[in-house]
Amino acid sequence: MRFSEQFGVERTEQDDWFDPHLTVDTKLFIDPILLLEAGGEWAAAHSELIAHFVHCYKLVAKATGTTSVSAKAARRLLTFPEPYELGLGYTAVGTRGSGSGDQFAARMADGIAVAIAAGLTQPEHIEEIGILNEGVGADRISDATANVIKSRLITYTQEIAKRHGIALERHKVQHARVTLDSARWHDEEVDLPTNPDSGRPLILVPNFLLNKLPTLNAEDWFSSHLNDDIRLSLNLKVGQAVSKADIVGCARRHPGRVRDWAREQTSRDDLVGYDFGNDPLGVVLWDREPSQFAVEHPLHAQAVKTPEDLVALIAQVIEQFRQFVEQQRGWSLLWNDNGSEKPEEAVQLVFLGVAQPYLRQFDVELDREVELGRGPVDFKASSGSTARLLIEIKKLHNGKFWNGLHQQLPSYLKSDDATHGWFVAVQYRGNKPAFDRLATLPVEVAAASTRANKRIRYGTVDARRPLSASKI
Repeated sequence: MRFSEQFGVERTEQDDWFDPHLTVDTKLFIDPILLLEAGGEWAAAHSELIAHFVHCYKLVAKATGTTSVSAKAARRLLTFPEPYELGLGYTAVGTRGSGSGDQFAARMADGIAVAIAAGLTQPEHIEEIGILNEGVGADRISDATANVIKSRLITYTQEIAKRHGIALERHKVQHARVTLDSARWHDEEVDLPTNPDSGRPLILVPNFLLNKLPTLNAEDWFSSHLNDDIRLSLNLKVGQAVSKADIVGCARRHPGRVRDWAREQTSRDDLVGYDFGNDPLGVVLWDREPSQFAVEHPLHAQAVKTPEDLVALIAQVIEQFRQFVEQQRGWSLLWNDNGSEKPEEAVQLVFLGVAQPYLRQFDVELDREVELGRGPVDFKASSGSTARLLIEIKKLHNGKFWNGLHQQLPSYLKSDDATHGWFVAVQYRGNKPAFDRLATLPVEVAAASTRANKRIRYGTVDARRPLSASKI
């Protein structure tokens, strides 16, 4: 359920805020440069952000060692817990937040030291730290920005709540404001809307501040015209990926280019945030149509009392998912208008949108991206203490498709001590390799089940875009 649905908000032209899902984090991030583009109070927020980091740069430059007063003060100011109240970014499960502790604060301080050593003694954009250092990506830049400007976001949320008559409750908010001179963050009691799923506060963010990545990011810097000579010297093949470590190495050898490129980007007149209308990542428009389909096409199944009951219920849910994608234009949520496929996460989220309403009726929990052993399984369905199963969803043409069946899913089942698993193959292409893979899938699933001594079942979904009438 979205914020607007929970609180009965009828959006108007004034409502420029992102409508967060209350149980699933959205993998979008605050892009600091968009604060400047927005102007007004948000440009002032960018100045506040830079002032915070100017102070941190001074402390790092002044520090005589990791235990010095200045070093400790810098690390305190560079501690940016994940602002779970926003419902954005990467999390392992739901909207609980993974956090950023002392270890990351030390990494940020080291990153600033590297920037200073490279000659960038005054920050103009905090994203420069991410270009000069591994482990400082979109999520960390977004977290840092949100922490520093959180007081402004709180006020913004309160104004929206007042306009729509949304009830507020008293909540203790971590890092509600900061005092630079004393290097102290302040946790404060503030009035905010409450997430009914978690009981925690909700903070809204303007749509126009969000992006899939910071505009100033390491990959785009490396690909810029300023680095034509570097790419030529590396003799890269067309489309060849370059590791973040290699990009960081280049940036540290050419810090002036980092600064010059950042200034170029700031002066562009075409800077925009995420395209919410087309949703190219499939992380925004995944729930409304699938949920409506589930409401209009109810399931008639028995209560889940045993693992076998759960297996049977999930079989019906997967069939409904197939029907939605193939017969109800659900495929359109998996493709961009230009004919390109949305990422695999898009189909996983659409499945979640279909499955959640059904499973709630039967008191079945469906958790996403649950860490099990070597990585996160796509979904874990459970009811009570004994009925549980795991679900993996893969694009049929994914290069790691068979690895998902033979390695990942069995490994997850073993780690979770679960017996039952579902492997769902989603077809996007109509070529011979795709149909060959579909033909061998039953045999491969049987082999994977036998080898792992688990009960693995499979489902298939045809997500190909149908031909227009003129092409039939």
